Amino acid sequence: MESTLMKYEALSASQRSQVQQIELLDEQKTTFGDIHGALHGLTARPFPDIQGYVLLVEDVPRGFFLLKRRTLLPAWAQGRTATLHALIIDHRYQGLGLGHTCLRLLPTVVSDLWPEIEQLMLTVHPTNHAALALYQAAGWAFSDDTVIAAAGFERRMVRRLP
Repeated sequence: MESTLMKYEALSASQRSQVQQIELLDEQKTTFGDIHGALHGLTARPFPDIQGYVLLVEDVPRGFFLLKRRTLLPAWAQGRTATLHALIIDHRYQGLGLGHTCLRLLPTVVSDLWPEIEQLMLTVHPTNHAALALYQAAGWAFSDDTVIAAAGFERRMVRRLP
C-alpha cells in the first residue's frame, strides 16, 4: 500500500472533494471534531503559520492533519515548536497503520517545511488510549504537565526533531 503526505493546497480538485468524505465515528467527533472543522481552520484565512497535510493511500485521501507554528501556536507550546492538530484517519481505514505512517513521515515534512523547528508538540486526552499508544510508539514523550483544554485536562506530548 503506497502512502504519501501531500500539502492540502497541492491536491487536485477531485482529491480535495475526497478529503471532505473522510469520516470519523460519532464518539471520535465528540473529542476531535470532524474533517469540516479542520478544513475550516485551514482555509478560513490562509496563513503561512498553518499548513494542512493529507495522507494519500494509492493517491486517495485517507487521513489529514494540521501543523501550526509561531503566531498560531497554542499557549501551551514553547520554543521553536510546531504543534500537531486534528490528526484524522478515516474510520474505515483505522487499524491499518495509517496513523503510524503519518507520524513516521511527519519529522521530515516539518524539517523540510520549517527548518527552524526543533520539536513537535501536541495534546491528547488521557482517556484516548489508542492515540496515547500511537504517539508513544512513534517516539513522542510526555511533558511534565497537563494542559487545560475545552475537553478538560489533556496531556502534553513532545517529539524532538533530529
